[in-house]
Amino acid sequence: MALHAWVLPIASHDAYDPAVQNDPVQKDDNMKPNSRLALAGLALMAGTAALPCLPVTGLVSPALAASAPAADAPLTLKILKVEGNKAVSTDEIMAALPYHVGDTVTRDQLDAGVQKVADLYKAKNMGAKFSEKERFVKNTVQFYLMIEEQAPQAAAAPAPFVLDKVEFVGNKKVPTAELEAVTKLRPGATVTAEAATADTQAIQKVYQKHDLGVQIQPVATQPNHDNHVVLTYQITEK
Repeated sequence: MALHAWVLPIASHDAYDPAVQNDPVQKDDNMKPNSRLALAGLALMAGTAALPCLPVTGLVSPALAASAPAADAPLTLKILKVEGNKAVSTDEIMAALPYHVGDTVTRDQLDAGVQKVADLYKAKNMGAKFSEKERFVKNTVQFYLMIEEQAPQAAAAPAPFVLDKVEFVGNKKVPTAELEAVTKLRPGATVTAEAATADTQAIQKVYQKHDLGVQIQPVATQPNHDNHVVLTYQITEK
């Protein structure tokens, strides 16, 4: 736990893309899923510690492999579309991709670009599944990237602060026993700012009853650097 001390306020009392890149992907009987990354619905996974980035492999049918150009064959990128993204803007995704419409690319480079988008989601602590479709016409390629975003996993709630000890420092005109009698926080209790503030106000009323001015500052420290605290009321009598 990084927090080693927290201080409450002092209480005092004085004595008196372009649109085309978002168009829905059109169903096309000739469109082939990327045989290396998206065959049969397989996808890359990007995410947090709870959603690791996992490579995906699949079997490549001879017919499909034969219909696609070689992995390093140069192709002109004719169409580049992204679909399914909501939490991350299309502009951000397009900026992460190292290629644009009109560029000369290879299938390997297209896959490497998808990994760049996966890295973008990981940096934002978001999980996502990626699938891609490629359509080849002569020496051109139409590339469609489909994204299925996943909500980030909620962080675990921090452990509550547990009170180990209460101390009163600086009280000379009012005995400690009298202050202990009016405060409610005891060892073993859960410490909250509200509870400490309520006890501070109770101490302030004791001083008002005695017609004494006072300044009170509650300070909680964590000697063992965990969720156990020592609560000290630093009192300045006037």
